[in-house]
Amino acid sequence: MKRPYHAQCFTWHTCLRQLAGQSFYQDGRSLCERCYQDTLEKCGKCGEMVWEHIIRALGQAFHPSCFMCVTCARCIEDESFALGSQNEVYCLDDFYKKFAPVCSICENPIIPWDGKDAFKIKCMGRNFHENCYKCEDCRILLSVESGDKGCYPLDNRLFCKQCHMKQSAAGCC
Repeated sequence: MKRPYHAQCFTWHTCLRQLAGQSFYQDGRSLCERCYQDTLEKCGKCGEMVWEHIIRALGQAFHPSCFMCVTCARCIEDESFALGSQNEVYCLDDFYKKFAPVCSICENPIIPWDGKDAFKIKCMGRNFHENCYKCEDCRILLSVESGDKGCYPLDNRLFCKQCHMKQSAAGCC
C-alpha cells in the first residue's frame, strides 16, 4: 500500500482485526477477508455471495448462471429481457412466443421485427398484423382511419367501404 505500518497498527478500523500476515482486500481501504465478504452482494436467486462478474437487474445482483430465462434456461447476461406477471425472467424470444398476441389471419405472433416495434391492429376483438388487415373481398390493405380504405365490418368479416356497401346490397335483395 506504499506506506509502512506497525503490525499492530495495520488493522481494519471496523473489526480491529490485524491484517498483517493475513489475506486482505483493498479498494481504497484495507479489508480483512471477513469484512470484505460482508461488503459483497448476495445473488437475488441463490442467495450466495457474488464474487466475480455481477449482473445487475431488477434492483438486485445475480451470478451470470443464476440470471436465466425461465423457459429455455439460457443465461441472460447483457441482452434485453422481459418479465412475466410474477416477475419471472424471459429471454425476448420466449416472452414473445408465450405472450405476444396472435394475428387472426396468418396465426403468427405479432412481435417486433429487426428491432422495430410491431404495430398491432385490434378490430372486432381480433388482432391483426398491418399487412394482414385487408378487405376480405378486394384484398386492399385497410386503414385504421375511417374513410374509403377504413374497415367496415359486416357479419364478422372485414371489408373496405366499397365492398361493405356491395355486400350489404347483395344481402338485402
